[in-house]
Amino acid sequence: MGVRWKHFKTVCKHKAVVFKECKACGLMWRGIVHDLSKFSPVEFTASAKYFQGNRSPIEAEKDEIGYSEAWLHHKGHNPHHWEYWTDFGDDGEVLPAKIPYNYVVEMVCDWIGAGMVYSKGKWKQSDPLDYYAKVRCMRHFHPETETLILGFLNCIKHRGLKEFHKMARCEGEYAYTRVDYEGLQIP
Repeated sequence: MGVRWKHFKTVCKHKAVVFKECKACGLMWRGIVHDLSKFSPVEFTASAKYFQGNRSPIEAEKDEIGYSEAWLHHKGHNPHHWEYWTDFGDDGEVLPAKIPYNYVVEMVCDWIGAGMVYSKGKWKQSDPLDYYAKVRCMRHFHPETETLILGFLNCIKHRGLKEFHKMARCEGEYAYTRVDYEGLQIP
């Protein structure tokens, strides 16, 4: 089977999981349009070239040439990525904006989908929080956005996906998360 076909199947599997998760969270449209840019020529060509099947081809492209053309396009066209919501100060400091609620939910669904597809059936409900703990120092979130993310990830770990879906549908703004998950942070 050709590498382009394998990449296409992986993207479709990922989109299917994210659609299912977004729909369960009450965001069916976000699930439908999620990652459509992956089918654009700039993203699909590069990602098919660096496809491995067990991790993002974007990371492989960065390893080889130092950056990823696919990623530069992707993060600028998909508001469920935190990089979409960052700016830079005059001194080069990263200035994260508060990410709207529906894109935070979609981002968490994206992490779930990536984990489920790349782990090939070995996914555990602690995986999204474990992933975040591993990459947290390399991310830049507005404090209120990070509070919401931690609330969602702790909910998934301690209560499961169904409770996360219920919590996400509440859109009780950020206060719901702070109160319900006070003291629960990353491992």
